[in-house]
Amino acid sequence: MIVEKRHIDGFTLLVVEGVIKLGESAQFFAQTLDRSLANDDGHVVIDFSGINYIDSTGIGELVGYLGRFGDQSRKLILVNPSERITKLLEVARLAPLFPTYDSMEEAMRQEARPAADDQAGDDSADSAGASGGSGPGADAG
Repeated sequence: MIVEKRHIDGFTLLVVEGVIKLGESAQFFAQTLDRSLANDDGHVVIDFSGINYIDSTGIGELVGYLGRFGDQSRKLILVNPSERITKLLEVARLAPLFPTYDSMEEAMRQEARPAADDQAGDDSADSAGASGGSGPGADAG
């Protein structure tokens, strides 16, 4: 499993590739989330488009960290989860707990809006782009 971590506009972006299953890959995934929890600020956006397979252990790690991030008033936001990830979360009735988007840009745009905008029902498109941030840093596991 490979994780690329970036910081953009107050978000931590994790682009994950490979498999997340019982053993080293699930442990590495948990360590990555733990480091983001301890060392980073803001919401964490996880891009799952490069995940080939995830088992219940990987889902369990994701759900476990959901609560820990929530304790810090932070969100774990999912981007482009596979049909398998989506179905596993739905079967466990956990899907509503995770904000889920089709792209990093959409996730950042929607989750950066103040709560008052959401309640006002503003459906207009926001043209703010994802810019800035630090260069990519890759961890391999």
